[in-house]
Amino acid sequence: MLEAENTRVVLCSPEGEANMGGTARSMLCFGVQELYLVSPRHPLNDMAYNWACHGREILDSSHKVSTLQEAVQDVNLILGFTRRSGKRRHKFVSLPDLYTELYNHPQPGKVALVFGNEESGLSNEELECCHRLVTIPSENSLNLSHAVSLALYELFGRHKAIDGVKPKKFASSLRRKQLMEAITKYLSAMGYPPQRGASEVKEMTRFADILDRANLEDWEINFLGGMFKHLYVKYQSMCNHKEDE
Repeated sequence: MLEAENTRVVLCSPEGEANMGGTARSMLCFGVQELYLVSPRHPLNDMAYNWACHGREILDSSHKVSTLQEAVQDVNLILGFTRRSGKRRHKFVSLPDLYTELYNHPQPGKVALVFGNEESGLSNEELECCHRLVTIPSENSLNLSHAVSLALYELFGRHKAIDGVKPKKFASSLRRKQLMEAITKYLSAMGYPPQRGASEVKEMTRFADILDRANLEDWEINFLGGMFKHLYVKYQSMCNHKEDE
């Protein structure tokens, strides 16, 4: 399983100080600490640190190297992010599919996420170093730090539970069956007419199919059951009132 502490972000020949700072800020948000800068065009300055915000320590501890080979020499799996395809760009995978591939991997070890220059992306030589080439589905090229943010979110943010939020408890097939039996009973007693000449059984089968596809949680089963029961009780009260008259 991919882990943030075993993940490294590598920027190849980054030009913008703001992108280097924004990358550090995104890394902090998703628990990734290792940043490698391959031949950055500009030194880390006040602009980079201002964009990094609370991620300044990541910039302070970043490694500056001359080549991509130096940045990934101790890495087990190298993932290059690019939008371009071609004969030399094999092993192509979309970012959403990458999550499934990595989390089904028993132990990917140290992983490097490699991003190219803002203007030209990764060179052919840099792409040859990568084990997988990853694309972020989009209509046009993304800003460098935005691409890093999307990649980190997809890998470490999207599927993470939010503190204080209880996990969903989906209703069992038995609970859905019990709800259908109760609703069938209530509607039948209230004289609900099946639509377009359909039989009651066929009508309820359609309703049951809708409930199954809705993948209801337990509280939703209780909510629907209570709603139909309230309507049934109200209907009985109205009938009894008419009889008393």
